[in-house]
Amino acid sequence: MSKTDEPVKKKKRGAAKVAAIASTVLWILGFALAFVVPATSPFGWVPDGMLLVGFFPLLYAWRPGWPWLVFGVLNVCIGFLLLVAAYIPDTNFTRDMIIVRKHLAEQHSPFTWMTIGVVSTIFGITRMSAHLIEWIMARAKKGSSLKD
Repeated sequence: MSKTDEPVKKKKRGAAKVAAIASTVLWILGFALAFVVPATSPFGWVPDGMLLVGFFPLLYAWRPGWPWLVFGVLNVCIGFLLLVAAYIPDTNFTRDMIIVRKHLAEQHSPFTWMTIGVVSTIFGITRMSAHLIEWIMARAKKGSSLKD
C-alpha cells in the first residue's frame, strides 16, 4: 500500500463512523418515539419511518447498489404483509396471534414500510445503473487505450 492510499482509507473510515453514528441516533430516536407516540396519533408512522431511515446512512456509506434494492424489496414485502394481516379475520388466528396481529395493525403503518421500500428500490436501481455505466465507460476507455 502506498502513502497516497492512506488519506483515502482514513476518509472512508471517517465516513463509516459518521454513518454509524447517524444510524444509531435515528434508531434510538425511532425506538424512543415508539413509546411516546400513541397508536391513534396521525404521527404513528414516524417511529417506524425513523427506524427504517436509520439504515440509509449505512447503506449510503457502502458503495454497492444491490443492498438498497434488497432492502427496498424486503420492506415493500413487509408492508404488504402488514396490510394483508390487518384484513384477515380473527377466526383464522389463535388468541396469542390475535394479540400480535392487533399490535401490528395498530402500531405499524404498512404504507410507511412500502413507501420507504419503493424509495430504497428506486435509489438502488439508480445507483446500480450509475455503477454499470461507470464500469462500461472504464472498460471502453481501457480497451481504446490498448488499441493506441
